Amino acid sequence: MSVPVNINSASFGARAVALAIDFIILAAIHIFLFLLITGWLLTEVVHFEPLAILPLLFAYVVVFLASFIFLHMFYFTLFHALSGQTIGKMIMGIRVVTRGNKQVSPAVAFLRWTGYILSFVPLASGFLWSAVDKDHCAWHDRLAQTRVVSAEMT
Repeated sequence: MSVPVNINSASFGARAVALAIDFIILAAIHIFLFLLITGWLLTEVVHFEPLAILPLLFAYVVVFLASFIFLHMFYFTLFHALSGQTIGKMIMGIRVVTRGNKQVSPAVAFLRWTGYILSFVPLASGFLWSAVDKDHCAWHDRLAQTRVVSAEMT
């Protein structure tokens, strides 16, 4: 079932800029966390034997990647569930709504975030799809049955 074409559907450009803003914010937070963890690790490494550093570095990489995924999941799910807008979407004046122009639930917001992974994995094809889709929907929008619209029109 297709989301009806609507004149207030957000453009690919607005969506792309909003996502870029969100990624810049998330990158800044993650770099800050990286520096905190690195500072802690450097103080701990002084007490380790040289070969004991390898498991610590492996654990660090695992924690770094897990925190990256968790941070993105938390950010997008929370913001979409609370207001339908991330900071990038607020700046661009767009918001995520259900097919019936209702606020998304936390479950739908989480489903939409999981769809981000599907949209990203094949060379970001799922995100780029919104540029050619007649309803301007990306793969994660189709999965969660959401759409992105101009905030002032909702």
